[in-house]
Amino acid sequence: MIEEKELALAVEHPRGTERRRLLPYRAALQSPSMYAALAEADRDVIVRWAEIRRRIAGSHGVDNDPTNLADPLIPAERLRALVLAGENIAAGSIAQSDHGGDLLAAVARLRAPR
Repeated sequence: MIEEKELALAVEHPRGTERRRLLPYRAALQSPSMYAALAEADRDVIVRWAEIRRRIAGSHGVDNDPTNLADPLIPAERLRALVLAGENIAAGSIAQSDHGGDLLAAVARLRAPR
């Protein structure tokens, strides 16, 4: 569950919050297979941030600004796509269509035993 406090902090300080959360995983964010090689607890950190980014991009318009070359935010859709591709690899499943919505729920479905 994403709390309002986390969303408020992300809206107020998106770049700093993203940097603190994702910098330890910088190498893993380069490809879905590198992401999939992370421990599940580490992937959980990225999934949670990607869901926060999805929410603040939609509700507050906080996302990557391609005209701002100093803007380090990863585009929310690119981060989401990487997470879903990596989770598919980790689960050993065939990539499924992304229907949008809650990323935490989508990842939980991918991780659920079949």
